[in-house]
Amino acid sequence: KDMGYSLAGIAGEPQLIGTGTLEPESAGSLVLQQAASNAFAVLFVSTSNTPVPFKCGTLVPVPVAFQLPQFTDGSGTIPLGWASWPAGLSVQSLYFQYAIQDAAAVCGVALSNALRADVP
Repeated sequence: KDMGYSLAGIAGEPQLIGTGTLEPESAGSLVLQQAASNAFAVLFVSTSNTPVPFKCGTLVPVPVAFQLPQFTDGSGTIPLGWASWPAGLSVQSLYFQYAIQDAAAVCGVALSNALRADVP
């Protein structure tokens, strides 16, 4: 579920798109699009949704349970896929959101929309 909360950068509002389900052993992906090209980015993941102010925007996945640092490619994209979702997280909601270094963003950081995914 798209929760909003994006903060624009040089390419507009970065979009985080999820596909697939979080059923054990199922394939899926998260794809960040419309971000600054060749930029440092961090994917924040949490089992909680406690939005807090962050770099002139709002960070939704708080408290942060996991951070994955990455770089966008030349088109401002980061594909992140999995072949088999792990078992053991049933009846949890997971929250995902990227922060991307972007000199054109109001405080130097653009934020993707936040996503909520429910593990059956």
